[in-house]
Amino acid sequence: MTQCVISGGNILSRFVFPGHVIVADEEGAGHEAFRIGTGRRHPFTNYYESLTANAQRLITATLDRERTADLFVLDRGHNLPRIILERSYDNFVNSPITVFDVTLPSSGTGSLDDAFGVVSEELAWYIRFPKISAPYWRLKIPAIGSGIRPKIVGAHLSHSFEFDPWKPTGPDQTELGGDIGESDAGWQALGSPWNRRTDSLRLQLPDLFSYEQARVAFRHWMKRRPVWYVPDEDDARNACCIIRPPSVGGFRRGPQWYAHAAEIPYVEHEALNG
Repeated sequence: MTQCVISGGNILSRFVFPGHVIVADEEGAGHEAFRIGTGRRHPFTNYYESLTANAQRLITATLDRERTADLFVLDRGHNLPRIILERSYDNFVNSPITVFDVTLPSSGTGSLDDAFGVVSEELAWYIRFPKISAPYWRLKIPAIGSGIRPKIVGAHLSHSFEFDPWKPTGPDQTELGGDIGESDAGWQALGSPWNRRTDSLRLQLPDLFSYEQARVAFRHWMKRRPVWYVPDEDDARNACCIIRPPSVGGFRRGPQWYAHAAEIPYVEHEALNG
């Protein structure tokens, strides 16, 4: 059965996990490695970039404890043709363990589990892999080419959660806004319009034991941190980054359902035309 997928906390973010250290072997002033985990998606104001062109680069995450991951997202705005994710138990003193080594596709098949991942409609790249854990993680960026320095606007590495929300759901439902002007004849003009996806997910967990996994994933949504949402794991091209709007929501137990249930409203975070 096809499931929805939501990411947990980004272990590449020192804002989500203050005890984590994110550094690169080379980084430009104002374009440090920690910026890949801030959740800011603007390609001109927030990104990592090195100083030297056409050279391999390493971005290392030293965690405050061993953490599990199975989902990686490379946000839109990057210029990488290939990326390698590695993990280690000894801070890469000995040979690292390769998690994946992928030449990024132009689109992919659509499945989150495709060996080459999938590129979403807004050009973010997603890939899911078997759950593994480590206290040290590293992004290896091979040399790109003459005169080209690697650029990453955002990267997300987390432990994901699968679920099947109650219907109906509206993964393509959008909210249109902007400054509206209206003439004497009733003609409308929408100045600087924006369009973002929005919906409310309703979850009823199958048993009491599912709550801990769900809580770990959704607590980041509860704290209004950007999370990644895949409405259909078999066709992940309409995946997007979401955030909690001002609202009441979260898990509870009621008389109609013995396990936990939740109402999860969301809006698309920094939509491409927003």
